[in-house]
Amino acid sequence: RKAIFAAQKVNAPDSLYRWQWQTARLLRASGKEEEALDAYQRALAVLQPIGYEYSSGFQNRHHSFRESVLPLYREYEDALLRRTAASTSAEQNQQYLVRVRDAVEASHRAELQDYFRDDCVATAKQQRGVSGIPAGTAVLYPISLPDRLELVVETAAGLKHYPVPVGGDTLTREVRAFRHLVQDRRSQNYLGPAQTLYGWLLAPLQQDFQAAGITTLVMVPEGTLRTIPISALHDGREFVVNRYAVAVSPAMELTDPRASQRGRGRVLSMALTESRQGFPAEAERGDEVQAVKTIYGGTALVNSEFSVPSVEQQIKSQQVDIVHVASHSEVGHDATNSFLLAYDDKISMDRLAQMVGLLQYRKEPLELLTLSACETAAEDDRAALGLGGIAVKTGARSALASLWVAGDQAAPELVAEFYRQLQDSTVSKAVALQRAQQKMLAQPGHTHPSYWAPFLLINNWM
Repeated sequence: RKAIFAAQKVNAPDSLYRWQWQTARLLRASGKEEEALDAYQRALAVLQPIGYEYSSGFQNRHHSFRESVLPLYREYEDALLRRTAASTSAEQNQQYLVRVRDAVEASHRAELQDYFRDDCVATAKQQRGVSGIPAGTAVLYPISLPDRLELVVETAAGLKHYPVPVGGDTLTREVRAFRHLVQDRRSQNYLGPAQTLYGWLLAPLQQDFQAAGITTLVMVPEGTLRTIPISALHDGREFVVNRYAVAVSPAMELTDPRASQRGRGRVLSMALTESRQGFPAEAERGDEVQAVKTIYGGTALVNSEFSVPSVEQQIKSQQVDIVHVASHSEVGHDATNSFLLAYDDKISMDRLAQMVGLLQYRKEPLELLTLSACETAAEDDRAALGLGGIAVKTGARSALASLWVAGDQAAPELVAEFYRQLQDSTVSKAVALQRAQQKMLAQPGHTHPSYWAPFLLINNWM
């Protein structure tokens, strides 16, 4: 208490939150659970206003977000979930789960803000729709703790949690194995971990999902779970994509909840088919842009036309609804190492956000940003965090992006079918992607998920 008072007196929030955190731990160890929860909340209340400054260099001291900040959120979530499990009151159970969900959302916002090293997350926060989660949709928050996995699910009926007895290290190993194997189209060895992960992440939910008529699954993944396509998990009979339309969100509070107001859409599409800056030529990307133009029309910039000044000019001069990029893109461990390749230069994520950000000043923001040849390192869940934050960073309502490059004609065919499905305004973006993936899965020679699974629909799924 003296240390807390001293930190308050000298206005040292970086010390104050640590002392509040330590107080919470001591209270929890002595069995005073409710008092411990209050202390955790006080620690987070001190930390949240300085979170970005703290991790990026508060008072000239740099701190690792994952070492200094994320463990506080995890301990608080763990304490809340244990109180939830012990509660015999349905009303109190919901109150605890709301606090768990809000803590997860806050930690994801803070982590994304730390990745991009700016306050884009704070300005992107959306208002929750008064109607809540639509019927037929479930939002899944997997929370990996050292001794167990907790699945917190929100549907139109409210919140529910499902404890799964698998520790964090075991889950991480299985996720890593699946990510490596699912990209190797010469092997079927991915099926083992695909079924194991299905058993942990989705099997416990199936009875309730069937009763509620769930057809759309929105994942709010954390850690290594960001690196894998949930649609490629397998129940022993079929892939998840045959049962659910799947979308991912870095945080629901960063997702515009409104249904899309789609017409034909005005498209700016860009492709690089020639070898530039050491990256190989990819002729099929020209086919991809031509397919998009055939379906939607719009403007296509290919090779030398796809220069940074040309892109900026096109965005400034026309009302664009969809920006489609068929060029090598990388999302790295840090935002500074992330880029997409234009003919004359690499476009950083900050530059891309500035370009697309011009559209935020219209009545409606960009509806969709597609990066069809994006790549993230298999074991870099921080890079996958950046991929999940692309829509937030650029101000687009939705993004379609790949975890790895599908190769050959897989990407052009799948992307073209996605856009064909998207022309039907009654079809959600998540269902459009599901149908495109199902069509490719049904084609001889393309049943392996390495062809169709890398594509993720990010943020607004409506």
